[in-house]
Amino acid sequence: MKRATLAAALSTLFLAAPALANQTYVCTHGDKQRVISVVYATEGQTVPCEVTYDKGMGAESLWQAQNLAGYCEEQAAAFVEKQRGWGWTCTQQ
Repeated sequence: MKRATLAAALSTLFLAAPALANQTYVCTHGDKQRVISVVYATEGQTVPCEVTYDKGMGAESLWQAQNLAGYCEEQAAAFVEKQRGWGWTCTQQ
C-alpha cells in the first residue's frame, strides 16, 4: 500500500512539473524579422543553455551558460529590450 501511495505521489509530481521548453522571441521592423531564442541542451533543465540570434541567414550563438541558471534568460530579455529600443516590435512565441 505504501509503495502504491508513493508511486502515485511521484507520478503526480512529475506530471505536474512543466517541461522546460525553449523560449523564442520574434522581433519585426517593417519587413525585417529577427528571432532571439533561449535554447536548452537538456529538456527540463535550465543549464546548459545558449541564446541564439537569427537574422534570416542562420542562427548565431550570442551567450552560453554551463552552470549559471537564469543567465541565458536574463541575456535574452535584455537583448529583446535593446531591440525594442531600436524600434523593433518583439513578441514571445
